[in-house]
Amino acid sequence: MRLHAFLPSPRVLGIMALKTHLGLDFEVQTLDLSQGGQRTRGYLAKNPNGKMPTLEDVAFTLWESNAILVYLAARSPQSGLWPSDLARQADVLRWLFWQSAHWDAESWGMVVFEKMSKAVLSLGPPDAAFIARGEQNFARFAAVLDRSLNGRTWLTGETLTVADFSVGALLPSAARIGLSIDPYPDIGLWYARLAALPSWQFALAQQESALAAWQAEHQAGTMI
Repeated sequence: MRLHAFLPSPRVLGIMALKTHLGLDFEVQTLDLSQGGQRTRGYLAKNPNGKMPTLEDVAFTLWESNAILVYLAARSPQSGLWPSDLARQADVLRWLFWQSAHWDAESWGMVVFEKMSKAVLSLGPPDAAFIARGEQNFARFAAVLDRSLNGRTWLTGETLTVADFSVGALLPSAARIGLSIDPYPDIGLWYARLAALPSWQFALAQQESALAAWQAEHQAGTMI
């Protein structure tokens, strides 16, 4: 297998942590988004969205980070990270859809796009109104997540699943863009458990190393 990815990105963190957690071995093909690696003809043939990550497994190509998480976990059913029970699968899918539609696109993603991604992609100055809307949405959805985690060890109950890898992947970068989880104690407790996993620590160290290398090469400031 081969993963095409920009390693400093939070959208890759969960996949890299899952890779280590499951003991998977696949090649990582680095994309530099600031240099247009995602817009080359060869890459667009794999992912017509011109985004990343993208996974290749022999003749099968898969994009969307949450779909990749499910695919990798389902290859290792003994891990329990992708449940075998239909109702539990639906519960995990609920949170993967929530992460994509709300936690990312309507909140965290809005802020990070304006504060960080625009500069990397040379798309102009940040829009203060768009940032304010993202910050408001972050507070709204963080409250939902916090209530849902009350009394639970992991997001869907007492068992770690790919939902935790997906939703948790955005948190390390949140503070960098001014989004704090301090008002949400149950999120803090849950993320501390996730951050204690050796696989998560290893992936986070990889991300930080890749970020430092990218910054040094481009002489750039903070970037997620």
